[in-house]
Amino acid sequence: MSTTNPPPGSDPVHALAPKQPGSPPADESTSGAPAPEVIKRGYEEDVYDSRSVISVPLMVILFFVLAFGTVSIIFAFMRTADPDPNAHPAASERNKAPLNDRLKRYKRGGEVNQPGLEPARQRAGDARAMPQPELPGVNSPEIHPEDLRATKDRYPDLFKTEPGRLGLDQAMQLSDSDLRALFPAKDGPGAIHSEHLPTAANAGRGAADSTAKPPPLPPLPAGGGK
Repeated sequence: MSTTNPPPGSDPVHALAPKQPGSPPADESTSGAPAPEVIKRGYEEDVYDSRSVISVPLMVILFFVLAFGTVSIIFAFMRTADPDPNAHPAASERNKAPLNDRLKRYKRGGEVNQPGLEPARQRAGDARAMPQPELPGVNSPEIHPEDLRATKDRYPDLFKTEPGRLGLDQAMQLSDSDLRALFPAKDGPGAIHSEHLPTAANAGRGAADSTAKPPPLPPLPAGGGK
């Protein structure tokens, strides 16, 4: 007889059927017989513990407060930490200016004479957040590749033909010999051709026993000088 067969006289289906009050099956969540009140009642109550339901949102709020408080304390400590002793005092003082004031230094004709960087946008409220609106008329325009395509409508000055000047469309039609005549170049290598001479081509490091040759000093002004 197979071990899976039920013993003689037993009915596996009848064992799953509900029983009369006073003889309920054992509680599946605990071992042993159910409690006397369960036996008296004849069934398990379908209830839940309200304390476990309320404790879940309370624990979420508690851990949120702990996490927010911990991060706030860490950032407050970092902001009030001792300054870097290796930092230049003047540089540290300049960096205390608001972000927009620091970005204004980089513009044509400004303190740093260069075009403003496109990603460095000046926004309202001295903030870096994207939702903050940009200040009008101060940020560099975003230029796309198609904006640089030379056309007569976009760049009419490039196509003007004047005495001693060819337009872009005419220059593009010239042959190689005509271009060489317009833009002559020196034949042969340049004046600095030794691999043992430190140059910008070898990052200032010549080969083997290279020595730097400084340029000659400019002549003294008339009347002498010290």
